[in-house]
Amino acid sequence: QFATFSEVDTEIGKTLKRYEAFGDGFERFHVNLTKDALQSNDLQKSLKDMDKRCQDRLRDCASSQKDQINDILPFIRNTSSILVHGSGNLLALTIACSIQEHEGVRFYICEGRPVRKGYPHGSGEQLLEKVLATPEGMRLKDKLHNYCTIVPDSGVSSVMNSVDFVIMGAYCVTEHGGLVHSTGSLQIAIVAA
Repeated sequence: QFATFSEVDTEIGKTLKRYEAFGDGFERFHVNLTKDALQSNDLQKSLKDMDKRCQDRLRDCASSQKDQINDILPFIRNTSSILVHGSGNLLALTIACSIQEHEGVRFYICEGRPVRKGYPHGSGEQLLEKVLATPEGMRLKDKLHNYCTIVPDSGVSSVMNSVDFVIMGAYCVTEHGGLVHSTGSLQIAIVAA
């Protein structure tokens, strides 16, 4: 399909262009994917090597969610109250697994993005829908609202005294430990501190 490395590199650049908003992680992925390819005279060998790196990355991504869930579950107790900010799939899975493992856990979910076209009921409701869509969440259909309360972002400070810790998603984590996330994350971090 590709005659030269330049054609491959151009196609990779076009594909990754859609993800630029997520930070420089994709640029590093691009560099990692194509490293050593310029030093090889065999394009087919380079393509196989790049394919192997992509497959390895996909395997890492598939197992990393489970690893992250397993890392957080020991910190959650039956009496835990947790503030959640975001609407990602990993957060949804965390909520579902936590409720399954710890019957009395309580989640306060930030409303997040207000009602609008992409989020007809706000991103807090979207997160609850994602929880129910997980295999673990399907078993919680009738009980989910007993464990989860949606709070407006402006009300975060009023529940902060009753929460044990905060869980939030991230679009990107910088190499210095900074977090890139949606509006309201900084406010929550300041109030939590």
